Amino acid sequence: MLFSGGFDEYNQFWKQGEKRHCRFVFIGRNLPKQKLIDGFMACKAVEKLRFKVGDIVEANVGEWTEGKIIKVWDDGNPYRIELKDGKGTNVWGPVDDDAFVRVKRS
Repeated sequence: MLFSGGFDEYNQFWKQGEKRHCRFVFIGRNLPKQKLIDGFMACKAVEKLRFKVGDIVEANVGEWTEGKIIKVWDDGNPYRIELKDGKGTNVWGPVDDDAFVRVKRS
């Protein structure tokens, strides 16, 4: 099964002041523990994103569209971008990579 990682809806279960932590549990036989650990560690997000709130970028929404970064680390996505499409459309930049979000080209 796949897990999307959305934890926001579970905030109601934590007591105020309680230390929060999450844990993955794998059930199986002869699982390669170190390989699982190494795989998860390789997925860690870098601490510094390429863009900051207010930066003008282009988002790949099937075609490159100009937009502005309005939030970082939004619902697990590196960027929330408001497109300059006259409608105020918001999209996510799901990966901090030029395939999804790039510097605005002249």
